[in-house]
Parts: sequence; C-alpha cells; structure tokens
Amino acid sequence: MAGAAAGFKEKLLYVSAGHRRLFRNRSFVLLWSGQTISVFGDAFFNLAVMWVVWSETQSTLQTAIIQAIWHLPDVIFAPLAGVLADRWDRKAIMVTSNLAAAAVVGAVALLVILVGYLPPVIAFIAIFKLNSLTTFMSPARASVMPSVVGKDLLTTAQGLFSTARETASLVGSALGGLLIAAANAVWALAVDAATFLIVALCIAFAHLPGRAAPSIATNETRIRISPWSVARDLREGWRTASGVPVVWALLWLGVLINIGSFMGPLLPALVQERLGGGAGSFGLLLAAGTVGGLLGGLAAGPLERRFGAGRVLAAGWSLAGVCILGIAISIWQPVTMVLECVETASLTASMVATSGIMVTSVPEEYRGRVFGILRSLSVVLIPVSALVGGWIAEFVEIWIMFAAGGALTLALALAAWINPHVRTVRI
Repeated sequence: MAGAAAGFKEKLLYVSAGHRRLFRNRSFVLLWSGQTISVFGDAFFNLAVMWVVWSETQSTLQTAIIQAIWHLPDVIFAPLAGVLADRWDRKAIMVTSNLAAAAVVGAVALLVILVGYLPPVIAFIAIFKLNSLTTFMSPARASVMPSVVGKDLLTTAQGLFSTARETASLVGSALGGLLIAAANAVWALAVDAATFLIVALCIAFAHLPGRAAPSIATNETRIRISPWSVARDLREGWRTASGVPVVWALLWLGVLINIGSFMGPLLPALVQERLGGGAGSFGLLLAAGTVGGLLGGLAAGPLERRFGAGRVLAAGWSLAGVCILGIAISIWQPVTMVLECVETASLTASMVATSGIMVTSVPEEYRGRVFGILRSLSVVLIPVSALVGGWIAEFVEIWIMFAAGGALTLALALAAWINPHVRTVRI
C-alpha cells in the first residue's frame, strides 16, 4: 500500500513539474493564451446557431447543413494549408490569418449596423470564411508545437490546449448569451473581432520557428507557388504519411470515426424527443460535454505517459462507444448528461493522443503537408455524414441513429486494439 502511494505521489509530482515547465515557457504561454482568447471570442459568434435553426425549422436536415458548412473548408483547403506551412514562415501565416479573421468579423458587424440584422446567408458565408482561415492556421500551429515544448511534454501541452478551449467555450457562451440579451449581436461580433487582434499580437510576440528546414527543394523554389509545385509537395507529403504505418492506420481510422459525426446535429432532436426538454436542457447537455472535454484534456498527458498514446486512443473510443449506446437508450436527463460528459472526456483524450502521434511520427519538414492531408481526408466524410444522417433521422426514431453511432465507435475501437502499430505507439 505504501509503495503504491509513493508511486502515485511520484507520478503526481512528475505531472506537476511538467505543467510548471510549460508555464515557464514564454512562447507556449503566448500560444496557449492566444487560443484561449480566440475560442472565447468565437463562442460569441457561434452561440446557439444550431438550436435556433432547429427551433425554427424542426428539421434535422437543416441543422445538419450547418455541420456541413463548418467542415467544408478543411476538406477543400487543408492540403494547400499544409503545403504553405512547410514552405512559408509559420508565424507569419498565423498572424496574417488572425488579422484577416478580425477583418471578416468586423465586416459582418458593420453589415449588421447598416441593415439592422444578420441575414442567415451572411452568417453561413462568414462561418465558411472564418473556418477557412482557421484551416490555414492549424497546420502551422501543429508544426511548431514539438519545437516549442519538446516531444516529452507535447501531449501535456495539447491537453492544456484542449482544456483551455473547453473552458473558454463554456465561459464565452455564457457571457455571449448575456451580452446578446442585454445589447445586440453587434457587440458580440465586436468582441470576436477584438479577440482575433489580441491573438495576432500574442503570436507576434512569441519566439517560434519560422520556415521548415528545406527538404529536396531549394529555399527559392519553396517560396514560389504554382499548381505543379503544390502537387509535388502533396505527393511528397502523401508518400511520407503512407510510409509510416501508424500514421497510415490512424488516417483511415480517423476517416471512419468521423462517419459518426452525424450525431452532433441530432442532439437538439434527441433532447426534445427522448428527454422531453427544450433549449435549457440542450444547454445543460452541451455544458456536460464541455466539462467532459476539460477532464479529458487534463487527463490526456498523464494517461499517455502511463499507458501510451495508442492505448489511450483505443480505450477512449471503447468507452465513448459504450456511452453513446447508453445515450441512445436513456430517457432521463441526468443519466444522459453523465454519459455525455464521460463520452466527451474519452474522445478528447483520444484526440489529444492522436494529434501527438501525428506530429511526432513524421520529419519536421513534412509536418505541415502531412497534417493538411490527414486533416482534409479525416473530415471529408463529415459533411456527407451530417447531411445523410440528418436526412435519415427524418424517417427513423432518433435513438436508432445514436445506437448506430455507438456501434460504429465500438467497431473502430476494436480495430485500433487489433492493429499493433496503433496499440503499441508511444510519443
């Protein structure tokens, strides 16, 4: 008993030391703070869009369209974003993208002032543009993280990013709702635009590696962009990804797990049809998921060091699948909230472990391209899944859709356990 207690204390001290090292890292703190502020601002813009569409149309297909628009930029632009992250200065990409995002949101705010309201079509266009800019930021940020924090603290750092994201989203949603109720949407948009400017400043003051080390191409040819050079870089990225067995396996597992993304747009219908609730119940369910995301982000680093990233991924998907099946049959909101919390915690820990594997398993000069290719392919089925799932849900009971999602998650968890490259990988 004493030995076990001593071992636990030693692990706890190691975790605390890792967190202290990260928060003494000025560049990490600036990046972490920037993302937290960015998510906080985004919550004002994104607040209650899905519930409003559902409450006005009572159509699962209409809410699924939002999901499709949300992920379309990743499908279209992620490969190009990865190429640019390997060719251009990654810090400059992140600063420029945030400044452009501030301009987009500011333009939407000006339109609201001029016409007096926000047309849904404009909102959809703004979402597409903002997520397009985020698509260009993501490979650049993912590529610099191992250099900023080191491989030994990468999973802990990613977990802190995830925890901050969930916290900022929860607080931002609450404050955004109060602001919109007390004033109007223009002020919420203004807050979002201001946060993008603050994030650009945070990144500008961070000491980050710039352009990736050159591979075969010279510095001059890396800077020039043409369809042929982009195609060549994508072929190099594809060969790199396909040549690493664990990355190749995670690519296809990621593609298949995202078929289950149809469940997200169906949550409002689940709340109403299975739990007999309204917008308040929907908000509580989302809050339970946010708490789960916080817990999963905090636990990801210690779990990865104890069991390995592959086992965290497989176990997380297994537990998430069981929880989704429980959500399908639950008719009592407290039970559904607990299951949603555990499911989100499991999936968050799995996501953090997966992202760590992806960026550390390939050479530094290929990280942007590999990240972009994997990101594009992993989300390519999300718009299709959301639309098809929303259409099918018009004809079948909602619990059947969640039961199917749980069964899919468990099947892919089994595939992860069986694959030796995935099961045994450590960061």
